[in-house]
Amino acid sequence: MRAKVLGVQAKCVEIGAVNFRTYKNTDLRVSEVGFGLWTISTGWWGNFTEGEAIALMHKAFDLGVTLFDAADTYGNGLSEELIAKAFPKQRDEIVIATKVGYDFVHHGEARGRGQREIPQDFSPEAITRATDAALRRLKTDRIDLLQLHNIRMEQVYDDALWTTLEKLKSTGKIRYFGIALGPAIGWLYEGVNCI
Repeated sequence: MRAKVLGVQAKCVEIGAVNFRTYKNTDLRVSEVGFGLWTISTGWWGNFTEGEAIALMHKAFDLGVTLFDAADTYGNGLSEELIAKAFPKQRDEIVIATKVGYDFVHHGEARGRGQREIPQDFSPEAITRATDAALRRLKTDRIDLLQLHNIRMEQVYDDALWTTLEKLKSTGKIRYFGIALGPAIGWLYEGVNCI
């Protein structure tokens, strides 16, 4: 079968239905294949227009993908804005995962192209501000999965951080929380100690 996506003729393979699973200890039922917005919102792997990015997201959704993974730092908020624009009426049909922890508000332009880290801020105030800002960009009242982006060991043992996440959960701003570790940067012990 041939399909035309973004004006490009492509050979597609019929793979059948998308499988779903429920994250352990949650009621989040997600497609086993998710759509990560890093590549379409940062410009690191080519530039996508807003229309092209949304067309890709719609195609994934039409094929059964329900998990959309963003981060506030991807495109300095662009990845979250794209989810809001792509799915203004499908909020209850998708699972939104996003990440917080990098201070892109003050340092986002310093990153440039490529994988270069900017300063992080995992203080309770910063995490609360970042969550509220993400909710505004996503144009939603809740984030299904809020992840701490490339957390460091000192934050793993910071009780105030975890208390803040529990408060965000109890207010309904987030449903669940976890961590997201970048394998290229190599956090191992942080992940082991969070499990």
